[in-house]
Amino acid sequence: MRRCLFVMPLICLLAACGDTVSDAPADGARKAVESVIAKAPPAPTELQPGQSVQGLIEADVGQGMQVFRSLTTKMADDLDKQFDEKLAGREGQRALDEANRTLKDSGIKQEVKADQVRDLVSGLAGKTFHDSSIHIIDMIGTLDVSLSGAAADGSKATVFLRFGIDDLAFREGSVSYQPVARDMFDRYETTKEAPPSMVVERFEKNADGSYALAGSFRAANLAPIRMAKKLTQPLPSIEGRFAFESLPARELKIGGK
Repeated sequence: MRRCLFVMPLICLLAACGDTVSDAPADGARKAVESVIAKAPPAPTELQPGQSVQGLIEADVGQGMQVFRSLTTKMADDLDKQFDEKLAGREGQRALDEANRTLKDSGIKQEVKADQVRDLVSGLAGKTFHDSSIHIIDMIGTLDVSLSGAAADGSKATVFLRFGIDDLAFREGSVSYQPVARDMFDRYETTKEAPPSMVVERFEKNADGSYALAGSFRAANLAPIRMAKKLTQPLPSIEGRFAFESLPARELKIGGK
C-alpha cells in the first residue's frame, strides 16, 4: 500500500508535471515521498498542452491578494508511449532507481517496478482531471465542493464547501493553505472551533449537470495540521473570493463503489 504512494510522484518526475499526491502516509513513507517530489521539476506557471483554467481563487494571507488558478488537465492519448520513451532513457532509469533507493532508506523493502508504473500510466491516458470538483453524496444528502488552486509563487489554497442536495443551501465549510504546494504535509487548516466565515453569492446547476459557484471567505488563526514539520505557529488570517462557472459533479457512494 505504501509503495503505491510512490507511483504518482515518479510519474511526475518523468513526465515533468506538478505533484498529485495528497494522502498522508506513515512517517517512513512520508520522507521517501517528499524526497521523490523534491527532485521533481517545479510545476510550470504557463498552461501546458491539454490544460485550461476552470476557475480562480483570490486570497490574501497577509502579503497582499494572490490569484490561485484551478486547472483542468486532459492527459495525452499517447501518454503511455511518452512515458516509455522517457523511462527508456538515462533520466527515466535514474528516477526509478532514486525512488527505490529512497524506499529502501525508509525501511520499505518492496520496490517500484517499471511495469507497475507503466500500467498506471496506461490507465491515465486520455483521461481528464480537475483541480476542483463536486462530489454528490446521496447517503447523507450533500454536495461536497472542493476548490483548489495554485499561485505563481508555488503556494496552494483550498476551499471546501458543503451544500444540501435538495435546497442547495450552504451548510459548512473550511479553508486550507499550503505556503509551498510541494510540501504536502505542511499546511494550515481552519478548525471546527474557529470555522471560516463564508458568503455564497451564487450556486446553481447548469444545463449540462455542472455547477456555477461564486462567493467569499474569511478565517483567522488557521492551525498547522498535526503532521506539519516546518509550520510551528498559526496563520493569523486568510480572506478572499472564488469564482467557477462549470464545476464537474459526480456521485460518490460511501465505500467508494
